[in-house]
Amino acid sequence: MSQFYASIKSRNPNISFMKYLSLIFFCMLLVACNTSYEEAALLGTWKTVDWTVLDNGQKVSQKMDFVFNSDERYEVDYGSQKEVGRYWIAGTSLRTIEDGQSEKTVKIKKLTADSLVLEMNRAGSIENVTLLKK
Repeated sequence: MSQFYASIKSRNPNISFMKYLSLIFFCMLLVACNTSYEEAALLGTWKTVDWTVLDNGQKVSQKMDFVFNSDERYEVDYGSQKEVGRYWIAGTSLRTIEDGQSEKTVKIKKLTADSLVLEMNRAGSIENVTLLKK
């Protein structure tokens, strides 16, 4: 029994060991679930510098540059095609809804002032995309 638990037990003899463990578990869960990113860090123009299929290490050479605006609108430039819609961050996920289409979700692996790493599932393949802010 830890010294911390013993000091709590001495102040409140009715606390059970299970309540103590539940409190510790809840605190750990709260800290673990609090990982999220600020949308303000996403604002701006991003250029893809690396796109890799994780299964086989193959590099994808397709263009996919993003613009995220403060009005929660985004644009993706695929070179020959553009996608526009609404975006938001939910925890560690970047969620987008292309105008007139269904919602898409990708995992944000890293977001700093100048770099963004996304993990996405494209046609069953898990891929990492690294972008740098212009």
